[in-house]
Amino acid sequence: MTNTSYDVDIIDVSGMDYSEQILVASLQGLINRVSPRVFVDYGQYDDVESRTTNEVFIPEDIWRSTYRDAIGNQDQNNLKQYQTFYDFKTTPVAGLPSLISKFAGEIKGLVVWDPNMQDTINIALMLSATEDLLVADPQQIEWLDDTYGLKVKQDLRNRWSDRVILYQWAFENLFRKCSEGRIACVEPGWKRPEFADYIVQNKVFVYSLTTQGGGLVFSFGQKLLMLLVGGPYALRNTIFKFGVDLLLRKLGLFLMGLGSRETRLATQFQRAVKRNPYPTIFGWHTKRDDEFAFMLHLSANGLRLVPCHLAGNFSFHSKLPALSRFKQRHAQKGFVRLEKDKTYLTFTLSDGDQLVLMNTSQLGNWNRKERGKVPFNWEIQPLLADLAPGLLSLYYESLTENDYLIAGPSGAGYIVPPLAPDLETYMKESERICKKADIRTMTSYIGDPSSRVICQHGKTSDWFLGFLGGYLHFGRTPMVLANNRAFIANAWPPLENIADTSEQTLEGVRKLLNQPEETPRFIGVHLFAYRTTISDVYRFVQSLDAKRVKVVKADEFLLAAARYLSEEKKPSIYIDPSINI
Repeated sequence: MTNTSYDVDIIDVSGMDYSEQILVASLQGLINRVSPRVFVDYGQYDDVESRTTNEVFIPEDIWRSTYRDAIGNQDQNNLKQYQTFYDFKTTPVAGLPSLISKFAGEIKGLVVWDPNMQDTINIALMLSATEDLLVADPQQIEWLDDTYGLKVKQDLRNRWSDRVILYQWAFENLFRKCSEGRIACVEPGWKRPEFADYIVQNKVFVYSLTTQGGGLVFSFGQKLLMLLVGGPYALRNTIFKFGVDLLLRKLGLFLMGLGSRETRLATQFQRAVKRNPYPTIFGWHTKRDDEFAFMLHLSANGLRLVPCHLAGNFSFHSKLPALSRFKQRHAQKGFVRLEKDKTYLTFTLSDGDQLVLMNTSQLGNWNRKERGKVPFNWEIQPLLADLAPGLLSLYYESLTENDYLIAGPSGAGYIVPPLAPDLETYMKESERICKKADIRTMTSYIGDPSSRVICQHGKTSDWFLGFLGGYLHFGRTPMVLANNRAFIANAWPPLENIADTSEQTLEGVRKLLNQPEETPRFIGVHLFAYRTTISDVYRFVQSLDAKRVKVVKADEFLLAAARYLSEEKKPSIYIDPSINI
């Protein structure tokens, strides 16, 4: 147990409406700046809208049958685990009036958002952060003034005609008052208050602008970016070999800006973020675009994403120190024996880079009885070693020999590597944070990048044991050496199979295993976290012939593959690390 003692007030907001929840989140962010004093219980996400953005990640039937009981009440579970290691004195708060009454003396007034223009919530959060104000809706003004003497300091009603004008004003008036090196994109229309506390606590500039647009100009610009990611391989390789990617990236962003006012302004914001050493954007995409469009845009602008939709209490998590030095066991290069008669199989659970997975014990998978009974890779967000070391510590304190933590795509935050204008700096930053978190391999988002991108992975130090490639694949699954380390594209799933049920997913893997090919073989499986669980994998592994199939963690998988590739010395699969990048 740590030496520091914490007095923690706990408030249950699961029965409150959004305006009350966002008020609590703004108060929590302000009060937790000094120490972790307020903890919020959001309850269980039983309303379908909480599991819905532009798509339903976990349909109702799968939520009820597979995930709900395993996750439980994630906030209460986290607090219970914390109490095992930290000295907490917890006090349940009777309700919102009691919480405000206790901390009203630390609040300087109110900022009122406009219900007729939801984007004013983001402006309100920034004003809350920079002027120590509570975020309130118009119906709360009289009560907060009469009861606590909290006066309206900023009234955002009827001030802007559209969101572009609103966010342009915010950039001109608030950007320099917010913290350097980070911004956030949060969609107010989803009415999710969970990450607002962290935004307020850390004075993060926040906006909501689309990265989609109409018309031929915008479409052509976006297609140029997509070409760098998944165009014909020979063409992509040539583009990167001769450095034409930089020109295409700039042209693509320029054309997208011509075709969309919102995208043009979003580009302005992202390029203004200080690079120290690599700029960060928190949040998720808007209602008006999708994940892939969002990722294309921010990656091409040289940012990394920390996905934080539904991630609550991070103003609290961020204030808890690490319990000890982060440490896990790694296979040693000289001790990994290559079994040439085997098919090597490794499973990786996706989406661990999302803070909501880190906050919910990997959607409850970490709590399942099958964990530890089969070799298994868990994607995590290594930036938590800086952002929320206490939360990250909970994983290291309960590791088994069969659990292996790896960095989610694509290292130090979520990016699309072929689009990064400074991939070398990103890889150095990934190495820094992965050393701090004792992570020695990662999933790189694209499984089939150009030779130059793979070389840039290989130019990192020997700290990294190797690299798994791809959230999914588009038909090619290369296995190559990059500076004597393996870069292996996950063989499953193809794009069309990413949202398969667990039964379909594992049947697809079985078909791969049954293909009559020479050994040794190396099959990486990237499991869609919202469909397949470690329990499913455990049952599947029991059905395999251990004489033919060896299920291993990523470290042994990559080291064995590197040995095989180096022994074979096939020019077609070896990428010279001396290539000048």
